[in-house]
Parts: sequence; C-alpha cells; structure tokens
Amino acid sequence: MKIISKRQAMTIYRQHPQTRLFRFCTGKYHWSGSVCYYYGREVQDINGVLAVFAERRQDCSGPYVCLRSVTLN
Repeated sequence: MKIISKRQAMTIYRQHPQTRLFRFCTGKYHWSGSVCYYYGREVQDINGVLAVFAERRQDCSGPYVCLRSVTLN
C-alpha cells in the first residue's frame, strides 16, 4: 500500500460512513519541510486499512510527521 495525500484520504473517509481515522503507527518521523516527501512510499498492507496518509504535527521538540490511516470498523 502506498501513502496518499490527506485530501485523497479524506475523500475515501467521507465516501464510506463505516470508516474511522486512526494512527497507523506510533512512530514520529523527521519533518523534511513538506508531507509531499512521504507520498508514494510503500507501507505494510494491513487488512481493513483503506488508506494511509502523512500528517504534520508539532510538540515541544518541534515539528514531526505521523502516519494516520482510514480503517473499517
């Protein structure tokens, strides 16, 4: 499965009323200046996960990227 844009993931989320948003993994990834850096990268294919997207976050240590997913209930 490839990482897609947040816009594409939200379209999938709105099309399927039985889906929810979850963190794909608990890791924090280095902020490279844009989430476009992560688009198209391969991630593990998991049953029930429809889409994976990168989201910029920030804490006291600075900006980072976390992977979020659109999953079936």
